[in-house]
Order: sequence, then structure tokens, then C-alpha cells
Amino acid sequence: MEQILREATTELGLKCPACASRVGSVPAAPQKAIICPNCDYPMTWADDCWDACTDKTYPRDFARQWVLWEAGKLGDPTRVYGNDPSAYFRELLAHTCLSEKNLDSMKILEVGYGHGRLLNQLQQHCPTAYGIDLSKPLKSANLRPGSAIFGNLLNIPFMFGQFDLVICRGVIHCTPDPEKSFACLAEQVAPRGMLYVGGLYEPGKGNLILRKIFPRVYDYPEPIQLLMASIFGFGRSVVECLRTRRFNLRSIRDFYAHYKLDIFDIISPHWTAVLTENEVIMWFESRGFLARKVGYGDYVGIRK
Repeated sequence: MEQILREATTELGLKCPACASRVGSVPAAPQKAIICPNCDYPMTWADDCWDACTDKTYPRDFARQWVLWEAGKLGDPTRVYGNDPSAYFRELLAHTCLSEKNLDSMKILEVGYGHGRLLNQLQQHCPTAYGIDLSKPLKSANLRPGSAIFGNLLNIPFMFGQFDLVICRGVIHCTPDPEKSFACLAEQVAPRGMLYVGGLYEPGKGNLILRKIFPRVYDYPEPIQLLMASIFGFGRSVVECLRTRRFNLRSIRDFYAHYKLDIFDIISPHWTAVLTENEVIMWFESRGFLARKVGYGDYVGIRK
């Protein structure tokens, strides 16, 4: 992986999310607004993040889950899908064959940082780790001020080809055009940089049947969706306890924290695509990456 590591500079070029014109570099400290000289679109500073969301009507139902999770309505908020939040940082290092020391000299972008725990841990090792999401960062994430962007991955306000590592987990299959979303991620990767796409749904994911049993379930009122997540999440937890022969309170709690959140993930987004290994690898290769599958729904590609 040494080939993707290079001397880091602190400057990152910005582009207008509305017209794609260059608007300078990421400020060293937050300021009132970054104004596009071409179309006058303002990227404003609010609530510890940059507001670069050009389309406020774009469905943000999938981003809503993390607000509910932080409030304790989707299982134990100290765990993510039943796991210690640090597990996703360890998994990232294992899948990418990077070390904590490697991260220090890299420019990193996480697209769809969600609960923010992975980005927070990246920032502990990397001074140039940024994130963009369809919602403003959770207070509990404790992200570095100025590092989070409220915006859409289809209009990422960074100039192309600057990041040594771009991370996107559990996002593109919940967009109307996953291949187009993937292309927007790929544009951000620097030469010899790495793209890590994870958490994609694959054929055979059983809980997806709920979207067939309950048509347009994504339009159900939120209290009904939460009730469904509780009922079906508890049911799946019992099944997993029986399957694994783990009947202690901690196992039940962890399974429930996983499946309640997982089921809400499945029933709440407007779009949910199922992607095969062949098509994801083809997306990588068609955009100049050497790619491999590293886990269920997880892929790593290095730009040639």
C-alpha cells in the first residue's frame, strides 16, 4: 500500500456545489460564508459544519436514522449495529491494509459519515480527514470543527482527484442511481489513491423481503416504522439467540441493537438497490481502478 502514500499538503481545493466553479481552498478556520465568484452561491457556516446542500428537497430519510439512534430509539446508542463503534475503524484498517501511522500523511474523505464515529477516529490520526453527509453532524460525534459538510454526494464541493482515501459505507445503494453515485466517489480519488466502498446490499439479504410484504413502507409514518423495527428486530434477535445458542442478556441486547437498526435501515430509505459483485467490480475497473472484494458488500479499489 506504500504506492498510495505521498507527502501531504494542507490545502484542499473547493468547488461550488451549484455550478462546479473553483472557489478557493478549505479555510484554516470557519468563516461566515464562501461565496462562488461565478454564481454567487454561498456555502455558509452553521452548527459546526459547512452547509453546501444545494437541493434541500432531496429525500433525506436515510440520514434521519442517526438522529433517532443518538436519541436511543434504535437500540443502544453506545453500539452501532450491535458492535463497539471502534470495530468499524479496525475493519477499515484491515480491509485497506493501512496502519494508523499511514493515515497521518493522507487526505481522507468519508462520504456519508452518519453517526460520525469512524470519521472521529480517523481524525484522531489524520489532520486532513473530512466528511460529507445529508444531515448535519451529531453532537455526540465530536467531529473537528470545519471538517464536516452538509451536502449531497452528487454535488461534493471538493475539486476532483485530491483524496488519498475516499470512504463510503452503506450509502450508494440507497440513492436513485447507484452507478452515478459511485462515479461521484471515484472522481474524488487522487492518482494511486484508494476507494473503499462498503455495506452494500447483495442478493440474498433476507430482511429486504419486508419491502415486498409492505409496499411503499418508506412512506409509512415514522412511529409506525419504529414500531415495525422493534417488532421485527426483536423477532430476529430471538432467532439469532436460538441459532447461536447464546441466551444471556448481553447477547440479546447486542442482537437487538443490530437488527432494530438494520431493519429500520431497510424500510426507511426511498431507494434500496441490490448490487452484485460483478457490477461493482466493473464500476471500479471502468474508472481506472484495480479492485477486489474484501467482505460482504465491501470493496477496495486503487486508482492506477
